[in-house]
Amino acid sequence: MTKQKQKPKPAKSIQVKTTIQKDYTAYWLIAGFILILIVYFLSLSNGFTNWDDNQYVDNPYIKDLSLSGIVKIFSVYFWGNYHPLTLLSLGIDRLLGGGGPFMFHFTNLILHLSNSYLVFLLVKRLTKNNLLAVLTFIMFGLHPLHVESVAWVSERKDVLYSFFFLLSLILYTKYASCRKSIYYGFSLLFFLLSLLSKGQAVVLAAILPFIDYVVGRKWFSVKVLSEKIPFFILLLIFGWVAFRAQESSNALYFVHYSLPERFAFASFGLTQYLSKSILPIGLSAFYPYPLRLLNGSIPSYYWLFIVLLPGYLIGTYFLFKRSKFYAFGLGLFFLSIFPVLQIIPVGATIMADRYFYIPSVGLLLCIAVGLIEIRNITIRYVLFILFVFMFSCLSFSRCGIWKDSITLWDDVIKKYDYSIYAFYNRGTAYGDLGQWEKAIPDLSKAIEIDPNKTTAYYQRGVAYGKLGQWDKAIADYLKQTEISPNDIRVYVNCGAAYANLGQWGKAIVEYSRAIKIDSKNLGTYCNRGIAYGNLGLWEKAIADYSTVIDINPKYPDVYINRGNAYGNIGQWKEAIADYSRVIEIDPSNSIAYYDRGVGYTNIKQWDKAFADFSKATKIDPNFAKAVSNREIVYKMLNGEKK
Repeated sequence: MTKQKQKPKPAKSIQVKTTIQKDYTAYWLIAGFILILIVYFLSLSNGFTNWDDNQYVDNPYIKDLSLSGIVKIFSVYFWGNYHPLTLLSLGIDRLLGGGGPFMFHFTNLILHLSNSYLVFLLVKRLTKNNLLAVLTFIMFGLHPLHVESVAWVSERKDVLYSFFFLLSLILYTKYASCRKSIYYGFSLLFFLLSLLSKGQAVVLAAILPFIDYVVGRKWFSVKVLSEKIPFFILLLIFGWVAFRAQESSNALYFVHYSLPERFAFASFGLTQYLSKSILPIGLSAFYPYPLRLLNGSIPSYYWLFIVLLPGYLIGTYFLFKRSKFYAFGLGLFFLSIFPVLQIIPVGATIMADRYFYIPSVGLLLCIAVGLIEIRNITIRYVLFILFVFMFSCLSFSRCGIWKDSITLWDDVIKKYDYSIYAFYNRGTAYGDLGQWEKAIPDLSKAIEIDPNKTTAYYQRGVAYGKLGQWDKAIADYLKQTEISPNDIRVYVNCGAAYANLGQWGKAIVEYSRAIKIDSKNLGTYCNRGIAYGNLGLWEKAIADYSTVIDINPKYPDVYINRGNAYGNIGQWKEAIADYSRVIEIDPSNSIAYYDRGVGYTNIKQWDKAFADFSKATKIDPNFAKAVSNREIVYKMLNGEKK
């Protein structure tokens, strides 16, 4: 008697006895939203920071939301990115909120709440498991690595692109299940909107096959493959655009690190993202690259992280085999984190919390699956409650760190006391507050760490100048010209420092260098004209003032300066014409009336001089010189009449 062959048993799917009934899912969602709001509520009272916020909030593009302004937004790279929808959303916030920080923070928080709910919908559609969806939703909404994306105004691009990204995945999941073309079309549309919000969205096209895998579609069928073509076309187009945008702002650092070093940094970053997903401690707004050792190499421990890579691969392999949900989660995580592991170095950080925002969806789903695989319900929920408590406390604390520039860079310096960027930015933040005595030590520390820091000498020179320490300011400006010889600000400020010391000849040299770099910088011509005047070189002063007037004929102060120069060489008719032009532009300018009165006095037109001095005193009753000269001219008028 022959034994019947037993058919192979299908792989077991995860069976979950949920304690959260379907009817109670809405209550868990509401509780989750309330908790997220409590944790992030502090961010609504935060201000701006000097880390890109000024550039994003005060840039001219978002101030002009006319049709032509919107066209311009869609036609420029901005700050190393092509993200027109991000700029447009910031422009709307500025319009609604008047430029104050609240509206920007409020929109970021609303987007984060929306994204958290979209994570719930995505996981629910993929897994058909409310418990998994709720757990992932709560962990996503509260995770401390997401605070940077929400509490930092400049990271609008992160929460905005994620909103469209998640919508695209949800709609593709719906399409993969029911094959209705409308869902496919909207998925493609939201992918495009995500790409227009941030270039990091390109990875979505590579994630779609994992959705096909979860819902049981065949990867290599002609239909399934052909569906991906439009997505990959967009990926290629916007991938190239993102590269060009980064290149346009010199944000790529190929020359700084060799390929093996970049691979070591990528291994380090991957390990940090994995470990901080579970134990998010030691977080920082800025993770600087390590300082090189005296022999020029990077610290050796970075190479050790490469050893961990085989372990990650083996673990991923076994989890892939265990469950489709693990496969999707790990696929989403690795595919979306890989482009930001700094193998192609972008920016000055070795890793960043904001890069974890979308990749975390996959990793947190895996953690949620791991939790519900724990058969002991008590242990399962104790662990989850511990996660929620830890995430909530740490996120609440991180929101406070983003209060302003000083609190932000204080935190970075506590963790990385070798960060040039942190000392430099805290120094400039002190400068913005007028606390120049505090700014100088920070800027000096940045220079000490790296004497070739591009603009630290300039900023310290400004601080010295504000304190009247002109010699020190000049020394810093001259050093800065060696590092950045085409920075016009340095020459202008150096010239002003020399002028404050009365060294007019040296001031003229610096102003002339600035003009050579930018021949249309009106302020520099004015300053050089003043310097020429102080040396008695009135013809050269007149030439500089005339250049300014040719470019901008509505510049009152320059007419006054040129009028004074004409007066000093006895050309009173020309001087009076300049003063008259000022009065045409600004009829309330008491100085112009006074100066024209002086001009009329010098050509002995006493009645006109008296009228001008009278007008000057009427505008400004405390104008002592005008009052005095009016009395003198009055006597001259009476003398002529007698």
